[in-house]
Amino acid sequence: MAIGNLVLIPGYMTDDRLWDDIVAPLQQGGARLTMAQLNQGETMDQMADRIIEQCPPEFVLLGFSMGGYIARKIVQRIPERITALILVATSSRADSPQQQRSKASAADAVTEQSYNGLSNQSLGYSLHAERSHDPLLLQRLKSMGQRLGYGVFVRQSRLDRDSDTAALGQIKCPTLVIAAQDDRMRSLQESNELQENIAGAEMRIIADCGHMIPLEQPAALCHEIIGWLEQRP
Repeated sequence: MAIGNLVLIPGYMTDDRLWDDIVAPLQQGGARLTMAQLNQGETMDQMADRIIEQCPPEFVLLGFSMGGYIARKIVQRIPERITALILVATSSRADSPQQQRSKASAADAVTEQSYNGLSNQSLGYSLHAERSHDPLLLQRLKSMGQRLGYGVFVRQSRLDRDSDTAALGQIKCPTLVIAAQDDRMRSLQESNELQENIAGAEMRIIADCGHMIPLEQPAALCHEIIGWLEQRP
Protein backbone atom coordinates (compact mmCIF):
# COMPACT_ATOMS: atom_id res chain seq x y z
CA MET A 1 0.00 0.00 0.00
CA ALA A 2 1.09 3.58 -0.56
CA ILE A 3 1.72 5.44 2.66
CA GLY A 4 -1.01 8.05 2.16
CA ASN A 5 -2.23 9.76 5.32
CA LEU A 6 0.09 9.18 8.28
CA VAL A 7 -0.65 10.50 11.77
CA LEU A 8 2.38 10.75 14.07
CA ILE A 9 1.96 10.78 17.87
CA PRO A 10 5.07 11.75 19.89
CA GLY A 11 6.03 10.54 23.34
CA TYR A 12 6.50 11.96 26.82
CA MET A 13 7.67 15.58 26.71
CA THR A 14 8.37 15.53 22.97
CA ASP A 15 6.67 17.54 20.26
CA ASP A 16 6.57 17.63 16.46
CA ARG A 17 10.30 18.41 16.31
CA LEU A 18 10.83 14.78 17.25
CA TRP A 19 10.09 13.97 13.61
CA ASP A 20 12.43 16.51 11.97
CA ASP A 21 14.77 13.89 10.53
CA ILE A 22 12.08 11.62 9.10
CA VAL A 23 9.65 14.15 7.60
CA ALA A 24 11.36 14.51 4.23
CA PRO A 25 11.93 10.76 3.62
CA LEU A 26 8.34 9.96 4.57
CA GLN A 27 6.98 12.68 2.33
CA GLN A 28 9.16 11.45 -0.51
CA GLY A 29 7.61 8.05 0.11
CA GLY A 30 4.16 9.53 -0.45
CA ALA A 31 3.12 10.32 3.10
CA ARG A 32 0.72 13.14 3.93
CA LEU A 33 1.62 13.89 7.52
CA THR A 34 -0.50 14.97 10.48
CA MET A 35 1.59 15.69 13.57
CA ALA A 36 -0.41 15.21 16.73
CA GLN A 37 0.30 17.26 19.83
CA LEU A 38 0.12 16.09 23.44
CA ASN A 39 0.01 19.52 25.05
CA GLN A 40 -3.69 19.39 25.94
CA GLY A 41 -5.79 16.96 27.95
CA GLU A 42 -5.62 15.75 31.55
CA THR A 43 -5.80 12.04 30.66
CA MET A 44 -4.70 9.80 27.82
CA ASP A 45 -8.36 9.33 26.88
CA GLN A 46 -8.76 13.09 26.50
CA MET A 47 -5.56 13.25 24.44
CA ALA A 48 -6.85 10.49 22.17
CA ASP A 49 -10.14 12.33 21.63
CA ARG A 50 -8.32 15.57 20.79
CA ILE A 51 -6.14 13.81 18.22
CA ILE A 52 -9.12 12.13 16.55
CA GLU A 53 -10.58 15.58 15.88
CA GLN A 54 -7.51 16.40 13.75
CA CYS A 55 -7.27 13.13 11.81
CA PRO A 56 -8.21 12.52 8.16
CA PRO A 57 -11.01 10.06 7.34
CA GLU A 58 -8.61 7.13 6.91
CA PHE A 59 -4.96 6.96 7.95
CA VAL A 60 -1.95 5.00 9.10
CA LEU A 61 -1.33 5.66 12.80
CA LEU A 62 2.13 5.75 14.38
CA GLY A 63 2.65 6.09 18.12
CA PHE A 64 6.05 6.55 19.73
CA SER A 65 6.61 5.54 23.37
CA MET A 66 3.79 7.12 25.40
CA GLY A 67 2.18 7.90 22.07
CA GLY A 68 1.82 4.17 21.52
CA TYR A 69 -0.59 3.95 24.46
CA ILE A 70 -2.63 6.80 23.01
CA ALA A 71 -2.51 5.30 19.51
CA ARG A 72 -4.10 2.10 20.79
CA LYS A 73 -6.86 4.11 22.48
CA ILE A 74 -7.55 5.72 19.12
CA VAL A 75 -7.72 2.30 17.45
CA GLN A 76 -10.25 1.22 20.09
CA ARG A 77 -12.42 4.25 19.28
CA ILE A 78 -12.30 4.38 15.47
CA PRO A 79 -10.95 1.03 14.20
CA GLU A 80 -12.70 1.43 10.85
CA ARG A 81 -10.59 4.50 10.04
CA ILE A 82 -7.15 3.00 10.82
CA THR A 83 -5.57 1.31 7.79
CA ALA A 84 -2.39 0.28 9.65
CA LEU A 85 -0.78 0.74 13.06
CA ILE A 86 2.91 1.29 13.82
CA LEU A 87 4.08 1.10 17.45
CA VAL A 88 7.58 2.42 18.10
CA ALA A 89 9.56 1.90 21.34
CA THR A 90 6.45 1.37 23.40
CA SER A 91 4.72 -1.12 25.68
CA SER A 92 1.34 -2.36 26.83
CA ARG A 93 2.40 -2.64 30.46
CA ALA A 94 1.19 -0.36 33.21
CA ASP A 95 3.69 1.87 34.95
CA SER A 96 5.15 0.19 38.00
CA PRO A 97 4.59 1.88 41.38
CA GLN A 98 8.25 2.91 41.30
CA GLN A 99 7.82 4.54 37.87
CA GLN A 100 4.71 6.34 39.08
CA ARG A 101 6.50 7.63 42.17
CA SER A 102 9.54 8.71 40.18
CA LYS A 103 7.51 10.78 37.72
CA ALA A 104 5.35 12.29 40.45
CA SER A 105 8.46 13.21 42.44
CA ALA A 106 9.97 14.86 39.38
CA ALA A 107 6.84 16.96 38.95
CA ASP A 108 6.86 17.92 42.63
CA ALA A 109 10.54 18.88 42.56
CA VAL A 110 10.16 21.88 40.24
CA THR A 111 8.06 25.03 40.09
CA GLU A 112 6.89 27.06 37.14
CA GLN A 113 9.78 29.42 37.83
CA SER A 114 12.47 26.75 38.13
CA TYR A 115 11.36 24.45 35.32
CA ASN A 116 13.80 24.42 32.39
CA GLY A 117 13.04 21.17 30.61
CA LEU A 118 14.04 17.66 31.62
CA SER A 119 17.42 17.06 33.23
CA ASN A 120 20.37 15.90 31.17
CA GLN A 121 20.54 12.81 33.35
CA SER A 122 17.01 11.68 32.52
CA LEU A 123 17.39 12.67 28.87
CA GLY A 124 20.69 10.81 28.61
CA TYR A 125 19.09 7.64 29.92
CA SER A 126 16.64 7.74 26.99
CA LEU A 127 19.56 7.53 24.54
CA HIS A 128 21.96 4.72 23.69
CA ALA A 129 24.58 4.53 26.47
CA GLU A 130 27.29 5.70 24.07
CA ARG A 131 25.21 8.77 23.11
CA SER A 132 24.01 9.66 26.59
CA HIS A 133 26.27 12.74 26.71
CA ASP A 134 25.85 13.82 23.08
CA PRO A 135 25.34 17.59 23.39
CA LEU A 136 23.32 17.95 20.18
CA LEU A 137 20.88 15.16 21.00
CA LEU A 138 20.52 16.32 24.60
CA GLN A 139 19.77 19.88 23.48
CA ARG A 140 17.21 18.73 20.92
CA LEU A 141 15.43 16.74 23.59
CA LYS A 142 15.67 19.48 26.22
CA SER A 143 14.33 22.09 23.79
CA MET A 144 11.18 20.07 23.23
CA GLY A 145 10.52 19.96 26.96
CA GLN A 146 11.19 23.67 27.26
CA ARG A 147 8.74 24.47 24.46
CA LEU A 148 6.03 22.30 25.99
CA GLY A 149 6.50 24.01 29.33
CA TYR A 150 5.88 23.44 33.00
CA GLY A 151 2.14 22.83 32.82
CA VAL A 152 2.45 20.09 30.22
CA PHE A 153 5.34 18.55 32.17
CA VAL A 154 3.22 18.28 35.31
CA ARG A 155 0.19 16.88 33.46
CA GLN A 156 2.19 14.30 31.50
CA SER A 157 4.17 13.26 34.58
CA ARG A 158 0.94 12.49 36.43
CA LEU A 159 -0.75 10.52 33.65
CA ASP A 160 -1.88 7.01 34.50
CA ARG A 161 -0.54 4.42 32.06
CA ASP A 162 -2.78 1.43 32.56
CA SER A 163 -2.00 -1.92 30.98
CA ASP A 164 -3.98 -2.75 27.86
CA THR A 165 -2.32 -6.11 27.17
CA ALA A 166 -5.64 -7.92 27.56
CA ALA A 167 -7.21 -5.73 24.87
CA LEU A 168 -4.46 -6.14 22.26
CA GLY A 169 -6.33 -9.02 20.64
CA GLN A 170 -9.05 -6.57 19.61
CA ILE A 171 -6.65 -4.82 17.20
CA LYS A 172 -7.45 -6.11 13.72
CA CYS A 173 -5.54 -3.74 11.43
CA PRO A 174 -2.07 -4.59 10.07
CA THR A 175 0.44 -3.75 12.81
CA LEU A 176 4.19 -3.21 12.90
CA VAL A 177 6.12 -3.13 16.18
CA ILE A 178 9.51 -1.38 16.06
CA ALA A 179 11.95 -1.76 18.94
CA ALA A 180 15.49 -0.55 19.64
CA GLN A 181 18.17 -3.10 20.44
CA ASP A 182 19.67 -1.01 23.25
CA ASP A 183 16.59 0.72 24.67
CA ARG A 184 17.08 1.21 28.40
CA MET A 185 13.50 2.43 28.93
CA ARG A 186 11.47 -0.21 27.11
CA SER A 187 12.71 -3.79 26.93
CA LEU A 188 12.61 -6.08 23.91
CA GLN A 189 10.35 -8.32 25.97
CA GLU A 190 7.75 -5.54 26.08
CA SER A 191 7.89 -5.21 22.30
CA ASN A 192 7.61 -8.99 21.97
CA GLU A 193 4.46 -8.88 24.11
CA LEU A 194 2.90 -6.41 21.70
CA GLN A 195 3.84 -8.49 18.67
CA GLU A 196 2.64 -11.74 20.23
CA ASN A 197 -0.73 -10.39 21.39
CA ILE A 198 -1.73 -8.47 18.25
CA ALA A 199 -2.82 -10.94 15.59
CA GLY A 200 -0.52 -10.93 12.57
CA ALA A 201 1.75 -8.19 13.93
CA GLU A 202 5.30 -8.00 12.63
CA MET A 203 8.33 -6.78 14.55
CA ARG A 204 11.55 -5.05 13.56
CA ILE A 205 14.56 -4.35 15.79
CA ILE A 206 16.82 -1.38 15.10
CA ALA A 207 20.45 -1.94 16.07
CA ASP A 208 22.79 0.53 17.78
CA CYS A 209 19.90 2.56 19.14
CA GLY A 210 18.43 3.67 22.43
CA HIS A 211 14.85 4.68 23.15
CA MET A 212 14.85 7.80 20.99
CA ILE A 213 14.71 6.01 17.66
CA PRO A 214 13.45 8.99 15.59
CA LEU A 215 16.47 11.06 16.69
CA GLU A 216 19.12 8.35 16.94
CA GLN A 217 18.42 6.23 13.87
CA PRO A 218 15.99 8.14 11.64
CA ALA A 219 17.16 6.54 8.38
CA ALA A 220 16.71 3.03 9.77
CA LEU A 221 13.30 3.96 11.15
CA CYS A 222 12.14 5.34 7.79
CA HIS A 223 13.48 2.26 6.02
CA GLU A 224 11.37 -0.02 8.21
CA ILE A 225 8.23 2.14 8.02
CA ILE A 226 8.29 2.71 4.28
CA GLY A 227 9.35 -0.84 3.44
CA TRP A 228 6.60 -2.36 5.55
CA LEU A 229 3.88 -0.06 4.25
CA GLU A 230 4.90 -0.53 0.63
CA GLN A 231 4.66 -4.31 0.93
CA ARG A 232 1.10 -4.12 2.22
CA PRO A 233 -1.62 -4.94 -0.37
